Amino acid sequence: MLKAVLRDSLVYGLASLLSKGLAIFLLPLYTRVLSPGDYGAYDLLITLGALANLVVALEISQGLARFWADATEPGTRRRLASTSLWFSALMYGLFLVVGLLAAPQLNALVVGDARYLDAFRLGLGFIAVNGIYYLLLNQFRWELRSKAYAIASVAYALFTLLFALVFCLWLDLGLVGVMLAQLLAATVASLLCLWLLRHTFGWMFDARQLRAMLRFSAPLVPAGLAVFISLYINRFALNHFGSLQDVGHFAIGSRIAGLAALLILGIQAALTPLVYQHYRDPQTPGQIARLFSWFMAVALAGCLFLALFARELLMLFATPEFMAGAALVGILAPSLLLSQMYIFAPGIAIAKKTHWQLWVTLLSAAASVAGNWLLVPLWGIWGAALATLLSSSLFFLCWVSLSQRLYPIPYAWRALLLASLGFVACSVLGVELDGVGLALPLTLLLKCLLLLLLLVLLVASGLVPLADLRALVEQLRRRSGGSNRV
Repeated sequence: MLKAVLRDSLVYGLASLLSKGLAIFLLPLYTRVLSPGDYGAYDLLITLGALANLVVALEISQGLARFWADATEPGTRRRLASTSLWFSALMYGLFLVVGLLAAPQLNALVVGDARYLDAFRLGLGFIAVNGIYYLLLNQFRWELRSKAYAIASVAYALFTLLFALVFCLWLDLGLVGVMLAQLLAATVASLLCLWLLRHTFGWMFDARQLRAMLRFSAPLVPAGLAVFISLYINRFALNHFGSLQDVGHFAIGSRIAGLAALLILGIQAALTPLVYQHYRDPQTPGQIARLFSWFMAVALAGCLFLALFARELLMLFATPEFMAGAALVGILAPSLLLSQMYIFAPGIAIAKKTHWQLWVTLLSAAASVAGNWLLVPLWGIWGAALATLLSSSLFFLCWVSLSQRLYPIPYAWRALLLASLGFVACSVLGVELDGVGLALPLTLLLKCLLLLLLLVLLVASGLVPLADLRALVEQLRRRSGGSNRV
């Protein structure tokens, strides 16, 4: 299983890197055609989309994933997939109709500024089409078609970039152009997915299978809402206690911190379906633990890189108006990863104990609400970042604790703790460097030395075993020698 995870993770990861990398090129464009307030409104629309994707289709994609692995007959799988698609299309269609009818009221509630009403209406269309797109994209994962997944992901990013250049740069439509570009890109990408999946779906609908999938997935909806609150209540708190400009600064920091999520996207896409198929194998827990240790080593190094060089990255990708978001990256990057690392603790999903997931996410949501309510009025965007880290940490620790009771994984906790303390120390030193005011070349050199120090700590702590490193170096040496002989 481990080889399959690594192989598919590479494909998914490269696809995510290309698609997200292309999306990064949109930041210089967006930050030049949008003010921080406009960008804050854009981020609230994207946040509304995240909420809709959790609620509208009742997480039917998760139900499909769980039953797809157990189905053996092609006809059964086709009925499962078709039923989930038509149910999702119906639900998103209803969402769009109701949303457009109530657009003025919803815009006032979510964004709070009537100037953005046209962009809000386009955003509703984008949310509906994008929900269908993600259902189709995930279908490639359940079918273990990583290459098709990569094609669709990269195509979506390319279309988004192309349409954004037309509507934002050439036609100068501002936020309306941004949302129109994303709506058209999602539409074209969905049509491409449908063509690639033309043998998967059909004109069929099975109410019995729908009920079975919803029995699994519907309890995930409150849990998904709780996760949403944990991760996104900060935007609404900032808009309530502060302004759209505060939301824009926080959002740009989140975008840079979100680069850390590239480290987990490939593994996230590959690991879950393979775990469902191989969790009964006795060697699977050890393989998951080994993969987790390697992932944490890369994740800690990646988060430190983003934290140390956030200001330099924002100088490349944004205007000086957005520079206030740079200081948040060191907090937000690990927060975003912690909220996604539950995939390395699959016990709750394997045992189908989705009600446990609900309680964990409700607890983290309560912590997020309380943290934002208390800290945002005191410290603004810093308070929002700290509240996000608090809730994400609580979520991960509780999830792992419960999962271990159902499907124990032999994690290297001591090594992970030592490496994490090293990360915190290096991050704090990096913040001090930015405040000293040294010359830029010297500052960059010292930051590189801090990154090197963490890499040494990762090996010294045992998080990255020396035996694994030697095996990797030997494998690379052999491949290099073979290439030279050819």
